Amino acid sequence: MRQNKKQEARKPIITGIILPSQWDNQGKTTRISIHASDESEYLVDYSGLGRELLNLIQKKVEVKGKIRERLNGSIFIQVHSYKIIEDQVENSKP
Repeated sequence: MRQNKKQEARKPIITGIILPSQWDNQGKTTRISIHASDESEYLVDYSGLGRELLNLIQKKVEVKGKIRERLNGSIFIQVHSYKIIEDQVENSKP
C-alpha cells in the first residue's frame, strides 16, 4: 500500500488547454494534446482516462498521470485523473 501512495504522489500534474493535434481526411479530430502554460505539449495517450478528454477540446484542465518520452522526442501523458478548470472571469456576473 505505501508504495502505491508514494507512486501516486510522484505523478506530475499538468495544467493546460486541450487542443486537436491530428485530424482524419474528413476533418474529425483523431489526436489531442495538452498545451501547458510552460509552452510544453503533451500528447494524450488514449489508454486509461485519456479518451474522455476528446470531449473537452478547448477546455482548461489539470491532469495527473504518467509521462513518457518517445524516441522521436514527442511526450505522451497517460491520464490517471483530471479536472476541468473553470475560468473565473467568464463565470463571474457583473
